[in-house]
Amino acid sequence: MIAYCTRRLVSTVFVLIIVSTITFFLSHSLPGDPASLWVGDHPTKEQLETAKNKLGFDRPLIEQYVSFLQNVITLDLGVSLRTRQPVLTELGRRFSATFELVFFSMLLALSFGFFLGLKTAIASNTRPDQIIRGVGYLGLSFPVFWLGMILQLLFFGILQWLPLQGRHSGFSTLDIDLSINSGLFLFDTLASGEWELFCDGLTHIFLPMMTLAFGVFGLILRTTRSAMMETMSEPFFKTYLAYGFEPAEAIQRSAYKNTLVPVSTVSGLSFGLMLGGTFLVESIFDWPGLGQFSVLSILTNDFPAIMGVTLFYTLTYVIINFFIDLLYPMIDPRIGR
Repeated sequence: MIAYCTRRLVSTVFVLIIVSTITFFLSHSLPGDPASLWVGDHPTKEQLETAKNKLGFDRPLIEQYVSFLQNVITLDLGVSLRTRQPVLTELGRRFSATFELVFFSMLLALSFGFFLGLKTAIASNTRPDQIIRGVGYLGLSFPVFWLGMILQLLFFGILQWLPLQGRHSGFSTLDIDLSINSGLFLFDTLASGEWELFCDGLTHIFLPMMTLAFGVFGLILRTTRSAMMETMSEPFFKTYLAYGFEPAEAIQRSAYKNTLVPVSTVSGLSFGLMLGGTFLVESIFDWPGLGQFSVLSILTNDFPAIMGVTLFYTLTYVIINFFIDLLYPMIDPRIGR
């Protein structure tokens, strides 16, 4: 088990180095001058030269890269050229919003996808199975930006049941003292007993949560159903049936465990991809998370912010998959051997 963890940890560090290197040199090859964002509109030549010298952009690229790696080791990601705030501070401020959205989206997709995947495997080729699989295919087929706008049009424009965008109705402008301030709005308001704020947060997160969850739901559904169908063809499952167990009983007692490894893999990959793929959803719903910050950073060529966001997404992704790798031997001890 120790050797298994060591191999995964080494591969994690290797991935971080490769991604940071590629992103660094690609970012420097993009057209535009990041120093102009620092000095503002209509800068003079002297102002640009001063900004380049202050930010270190006048040094050779290799020296900048070495300095970048040294700063990353000390958790210094620089200062955003657009907001003039430390990049690490900006990431920490916005991560909670993105994590909250992705967590509830993943929880919703996993709960329904896994349960319905098992059910459709039992009722294979029946009408309910065809309907549920059809819904799953739709989730995989719809572009996320199109689905988000359709949900806005339906639930806000036509039915007027849910708010259009934002994380809440502007309660942050009021002087409300929450007993817990972790940055997770739903958790903080629930723990503080602010039921009105909690319900307001639920109404705001519902549409972006459904948008993100719908596509992942189809992926988990298909993975669970496929793994379960394969398990039901195994001799041990047929032995259960020969002893008089119903298919649902056999699945509940043992067979569902065979689906946990592939479902865990898909869930881990999907969670990481959702964290890094909220660009369009957060832009459409004006969600104040990392995705929206990333879009603005790319559009303005905010080099330190781009590097910080890339490293943060990569680190989060590999950490999630590292823990998924550690979960495998707990599900199937043969994997860690």
